[in-house]
Amino acid sequence: MPTTLPLPFAPALRWMLAALLAAGAALSSAPAQSQTTAPAWAKGSTLLLNASDAKGQRLDVASLRKQVVVVFVWSTGCAVCRDSLPELRANAAGWQAKPFTLVAVNVDARAEDWSRYEALVGQTLMPTKNWQSLKLDGAAPTGQRLPLTLLVDTQGKIIQRFEGRLAPEVWDGVAELLP
Repeated sequence: MPTTLPLPFAPALRWMLAALLAAGAALSSAPAQSQTTAPAWAKGSTLLLNASDAKGQRLDVASLRKQVVVVFVWSTGCAVCRDSLPELRANAAGWQAKPFTLVAVNVDARAEDWSRYEALVGQTLMPTKNWQSLKLDGAAPTGQRLPLTLLVDTQGKIIQRFEGRLAPEVWDGVAELLP
């Protein structure tokens, strides 16, 4: 036997039903996720990175194979990130004769913040041959503390990841992996 709702509930139910139908229509017409989804960068996974340098040259991740790689994900608005950059540059310079590359990946929402920083650094510091400064193409990773540091082996596999301050274990790991 069907039950009927008291008259005062009918308008509220009609409103809720209309809202649910509108939400369902919006979800069904939403575009599928594109390749701009944020990278996961999970320990044990292969490094995937879509990024470009200041001249628009895209990084070829395959070119990093046979090298130990440290990926440093940072933002100009992150004081800890900026404070870590001199240490990163010093270590990259110290390992220039080894198969080592440091990739600094900026995730600023405004590309001009990164480009201004790069222009300033270009005037004050000499680049090292094993340092690449890039801007992430697409969505930045969410739910992770910056800086995010990844240690990648010569096969392109992420073997360690650290969130927050630059961990000394990063450099220990590099030293263990280098020939």
